Amino acid sequence: MSNPDKQILIAVSGSIAAYKACELVRNLTKEGYPVSVIMTRNATEFIGPISFEALTGKKVRVDEYEEGMAHIDAKNSAAVMAIVPATANIIGKMANGIADDLVTSTYLAANCPVIVAPAMNPFMYAHPSVQRNLKRLAEDGVILADPSEGVVVCGDEGYGKLAEISAIQTLIVNAFRKNL
Repeated sequence: MSNPDKQILIAVSGSIAAYKACELVRNLTKEGYPVSVIMTRNATEFIGPISFEALTGKKVRVDEYEEGMAHIDAKNSAAVMAIVPATANIIGKMANGIADDLVTSTYLAANCPVIVAPAMNPFMYAHPSVQRNLKRLAEDGVILADPSEGVVVCGDEGYGKLAEISAIQTLIVNAFRKNL
């Protein structure tokens, strides 16, 4: 790896699929990739920052202003940023330039490839406003890890399940290698 200061930044938003981000982080660190994690406050309702700290050996940031300007620190070290899972809420904020938490502020400041892996109820995913926001993100250059089809936690069925971790990981690794 040509730039040891650059890393993979995983941003976790508040979805039941947040636990799957642990598998992604574990896989990436096991393969020797430098990984840092930031989270929305809602994400901490599903999984604690300590889980990611144990996997990465690095402090997980949630509060944008806890220690200086966290979104600038995060964007400066990122060779790639991946929002896994990405809720309808975070997608809408990103698509419309709203920066009201650490993840959205970091996204707007990021000068690296960004990958978004949606995870939500199939009816939410199919909603015209969510599709419009995803289209806008794609037009802005964001790489989308399309969700898979299946039954989600609430019992509804359709597209909206988080993409397979291996597929997301491949997108991240490819973007990371290209951006070093």
